Amino acid sequence: MWVIQGLQAKEHAGRTKSRRGGLVPVSMVASAVVLLASAPGAGSHHSTPTTATATGDPTTTASATTTGPSTGPTTSRPTTKTTHPVVLGELTVLSPIGLNVRAEPSRSAKVIGIAAQGVALALVGHTDKDGGWYRVGGATVIGWISADPRYTAPGRFGYYSSSAFNVLFPAGWTTSGKPATGVVFRPRSSPEEIVIKASTSVAKLSSVNGKGISEYSSQQIDACGVTAYLYSYTSSSHHTYYADAAMSLGSGHALGLKATLTSLSQMKIVLDFVNSISFPLPICVGKPPTKQ
Repeated sequence: MWVIQGLQAKEHAGRTKSRRGGLVPVSMVASAVVLLASAPGAGSHHSTPTTATATGDPTTTASATTTGPSTGPTTSRPTTKTTHPVVLGELTVLSPIGLNVRAEPSRSAKVIGIAAQGVALALVGHTDKDGGWYRVGGATVIGWISADPRYTAPGRFGYYSSSAFNVLFPAGWTTSGKPATGVVFRPRSSPEEIVIKASTSVAKLSSVNGKGISEYSSQQIDACGVTAYLYSYTSSSHHTYYADAAMSLGSGHALGLKATLTSLSQMKIVLDFVNSISFPLPICVGKPPTKQ
């Protein structure tokens, strides 16, 4: 059994639904990315990136980290010629519970490892078989992961952690604020922003409204076991769009996400936030993933 750095032990299980209103990427080359290590027994392995402390109030600890796997020494065999697959791109694991790496592109294939949330994987192939699979590889193992966009996203990500919630955000974005008043995630040179706020109830989370703002679409989302609805809005302002979601996490706990966008195509970024978010509550803790 090979484990991609950062073994996770959870599952998409124990889902609790809520409705709004009603309570509703392991490079194959030496310069790249993931160390796959032999794991005798059932030990866990966690990455320890350098952490920069983010702004927080006295009761909420928070940090933002630039994630990325570490690399380790490899054993070379001068007499053996090794052919590496061509790296087509890089993916980061979004799923808070990690992602199964399988021997073949099938959900019934043997699991040969689990890639932890935040691990960057090198993409070396793809097939549309059985719902779509990405082929990823490392210095010792090549395997397949689900191509479901809920589990991975292109590029590298940073990691924001607090006592209220944890989430991945695109590399190069900045963070500011605190959960009680709203943590703001922004690109360095664009007007977009995504704000995540912790509250005691959905009713205390404000919704998007105002003159010239109209609801455009809605879709059901699953944030670490909590279902809710993500709404998008158009506005009378040129190149200005909005999105929001309100998530009830149980008694006394709620999270609100609001986004200001310059194109509706950026809803994919919002969904990446949703798919990577987690919180320290029982609903967000489960068993090893089996359906990926």
